[in-house]
Parts: sequence; C-alpha cells; structure tokens
Amino acid sequence: MRLVRVEARDLHPNCSSYEREIAFKRLFATFKKAVTDAGILHDYKEHEFYESEGRKKRKKKREAEVQRLKFKLRENFPNRKTDKKDNR
Repeated sequence: MRLVRVEARDLHPNCSSYEREIAFKRLFATFKKAVTDAGILHDYKEHEFYESEGRKKRKKKREAEVQRLKFKLRENFPNRKTDKKDNR
C-alpha cells in the first residue's frame, strides 16, 4: 500500500473560519489528487470482491486481445483528422 501525506500550510492559529475553510478545500483537493495519482482507489476497487485465479487469467487475456485489436485498427486506419486536413 502506498502512503500519501498531505499537509496544511500557511495557516496561523488566529485565522478566520473563512480562511480555515479555504485551507481545508485546498488541502482536500490536494489529498484527492495524491490518492488518485497513487492509485489507492483503483487498488481498493480491485480488491473489493474476490476474483478467482482463472477469472483473473481470462480477464487479462481478454484485455490483451482488446489492446491487440486496437493496435491493428490504429495501424490500418491512420488518424482521420490529419486525412481530412490534407483533402482541403
């Protein structure tokens, strides 16, 4: 599990509630970004339900097949946006 550490900065003890609210929103946004970048929610959702070894293998094989098909499509059909610009 990856650790995420986020600290509140520039917050003096006698600040107003408005300043605390702004600091909290900034802190929470930073925390959410750090959690997303670390992939913690992805790991949680991945381990939320038990998945057997056979199902994992089939899923991985299916994903590899999709990637292979996408690569073939990109190879056979180049970017259409550039083709339309060339025809003008």
